[in-house]
Amino acid sequence: VDRALAGTLDGHAGHGKGFAGDKFELSLEPRGSKLDASLRQLLTRTSELPRSLHTHLGAGHPVTLLVGNHDAELLTETGRDALLSSLDLNHSAPLSVAPWFIRRGGVHVEHGHLYDPDNAPTHPLACWKEGTEPLGIALTRRFLVPSGATYFAHAHQTTPLKGLLDAFIQYGVNAPRIVYQYFHAAILLTLESRSTSPQAQLLKQERYVGHGRLQDFAESVGLEIQLLTELLAGAVQPTHHDFSDTFMRLYFDRILCAVVGSLGSAALLPLSPPAALGLALLASAYLVQSIALQGSRYSEAPRERLRAAAARVAATSGADLVVFGHTHHEDEAPGYINSGSFAFGRQESHSCLVIEDGTARRL
Repeated sequence: VDRALAGTLDGHAGHGKGFAGDKFELSLEPRGSKLDASLRQLLTRTSELPRSLHTHLGAGHPVTLLVGNHDAELLTETGRDALLSSLDLNHSAPLSVAPWFIRRGGVHVEHGHLYDPDNAPTHPLACWKEGTEPLGIALTRRFLVPSGATYFAHAHQTTPLKGLLDAFIQYGVNAPRIVYQYFHAAILLTLESRSTSPQAQLLKQERYVGHGRLQDFAESVGLEIQLLTELLAGAVQPTHHDFSDTFMRLYFDRILCAVVGSLGSAALLPLSPPAALGLALLASAYLVQSIALQGSRYSEAPRERLRAAAARVAATSGADLVVFGHTHHEDEAPGYINSGSFAFGRQESHSCLVIEDGTARRL
């Protein structure tokens, strides 16, 4: 991917470049990692990309890096400096790190995680910190990285039974440890989503910080603050803000139903076989109904949400073209295109767009 991206940069020298988020998989870095060290390591996986970026920026051609859910740390005060240091460039290089979205005339470019509850930030202008990450990022950092269970890195649609089976198939004797680490992280995240938890106060502070930056951001993108407020109203409520949403998203209803149904029935069987049978049937009925109504609680929802969000953004802001990423799937509709960057199943495993005169074409 890095080599392909370097080739695209070299093949379009002299033109402004933009990254639509998640260029750097910072969420897979161990907690407490130094940002500059992580960026340098990620940038130098190949020699071609840092060389192309250095040449492009050094020649005075602008690059805008829009943050996504996996590289939101770039919004911190040291984010831009860490990038420049990794590229051996000084502060005057025309590199911009942008939150939320960028506008180029009638073209609106946004990563899109604001419309995915599992990955949505508290506020698009405030960088989260440890303890306030969206559910998807928190699970990555608290479960995937410590456990080494990277097989589940993009297994968003995994249900409890499939996840359990996959753990034993993929990790064999290490599966019990991985299952334990998952439940330890999932239970803590569910408890942290309560309105009375210490994290709830941190989320309020984060929202306050974001709102305080609206005026400056409105001026930077050339839009009225009222319009930004309307765009914010179209964002989804992050899953990690609500106990019930988190509980259900992590399938604890099905898990508890299966555990209580099986263990409870076994305990009741010697005392009252009819009661044991009734409990088993009740638990089974709930599980069957839950799975029949919605097997996976992730499924195709992000793609559908982003397509609907693109229509709202266009109608609200007057954009002629809305460009999103995030879903890893190419998509297109009138006035909307999703780059499908790093899309699963593509032979090339990358996707870039060339936008000229408000029209996008894929490379």
